[in-house]
Amino acid sequence: MSIFAIADLHLGLSVDKPMDVFGPAWTGHVERLEKNWREKITSSDTVLIPGDISWGISMEEALADLQFIDGLPGTKILSKGNHDYWWGTTKKVEDFMAANGLTTLKILKNKGFVVENTLIAGTRGWILPENPESKKEDEKIYLREVGRLERSLVDSIRAFEEGEAEGEDTAAKALSEGENTDVKALSAERPDISSVRKIAMLHYPPVYETGRENGFTKVLEQYGFDLCLYGHLHGRAHQSAFNGEKNGVEYRLIAADYLKFDPVKV
Repeated sequence: MSIFAIADLHLGLSVDKPMDVFGPAWTGHVERLEKNWREKITSSDTVLIPGDISWGISMEEALADLQFIDGLPGTKILSKGNHDYWWGTTKKVEDFMAANGLTTLKILKNKGFVVENTLIAGTRGWILPENPESKKEDEKIYLREVGRLERSLVDSIRAFEEGEAEGEDTAAKALSEGENTDVKALSAERPDISSVRKIAMLHYPPVYETGRENGFTKVLEQYGFDLCLYGHLHGRAHQSAFNGEKNGVEYRLIAADYLKFDPVKV
């Protein structure tokens, strides 16, 4: 059981949004993505997809794209990107997925998950204050997203401490199914949280090539996260991505075109 990641799928199976207008790197990207995905990912794996999932502007328009992802192997944890206009409230999205039998998709917003003793947390993110394009009205959104990241990080730690796996209390489930389960033994089997790997997923870059400190980097460091995955940057912008370690946190760009539409094992 492994964890993979890829951002910015930019699917448009039910809308007229051909991605090759953004350059030859995007030609046939859906077919290439599916081929690479099926060659390496199994049903027992988990795939992190931080944003820009579908070009649909409503859940109905995004349905074909979500069905495509649902039909691929593995459990997928999705978070919102700046182009995911179809994304409503968490309840509306989860109800829509349940109504349409999308059973392998999980929504990450203001909460965290535990996958194979790995903490998974994240949020959309926003333009950083150091960006010359950042305006006064961006500050409020930026601060809100920093708060959402912290809530997600805290919840992932809570989920681990309460023995949850992929959002489900495994001890309670075992008891409800009548298994002869020693809850204390189950808790004792979990490693100390200081030794557990912690992964954050954002859509916007949480740090630029300058490596300058900001609200996102501060909370990631405060809660001891090891790896932060992000997307959003395409084409020439790949050159300005921060890929590397800063104060104990590794940052990695996983935009689909940067990965050549091949999910990376993390």
